[in-house]
Amino acid sequence: MYKLIAGLLAIIVFCPVGVCGIAQADLNPMAYQIKELYAAPDEESKLVYSIPIEVKLLEVSDDYNWYKVKISFSFGPLSSAYVGWTNIPVGEIMAEREKAPLKTAQK
Repeated sequence: MYKLIAGLLAIIVFCPVGVCGIAQADLNPMAYQIKELYAAPDEESKLVYSIPIEVKLLEVSDDYNWYKVKISFSFGPLSSAYVGWTNIPVGEIMAEREKAPLKTAQK
């Protein structure tokens, strides 16, 4: 029993901060947590998937094409977090939609 307790204490003491989940809390007020995926852009629509990890939107670039995201997950007492940028060309898509003339449905 003492070896188990000593082993757990050793893991906590020697484990890197980001890996064991002892990292400082994110105080960014713009961090949006993403936990659920819906079938339509409405919270009343069908829930397609509940994400088992924590995904937070931290920052958006000026052109709205790059998003800074924090992804963290845990397995028992250990957890890991990654922060990085991902390219989702929303700004480019919106610019192209504004340029294109409205197409009417023809039957």
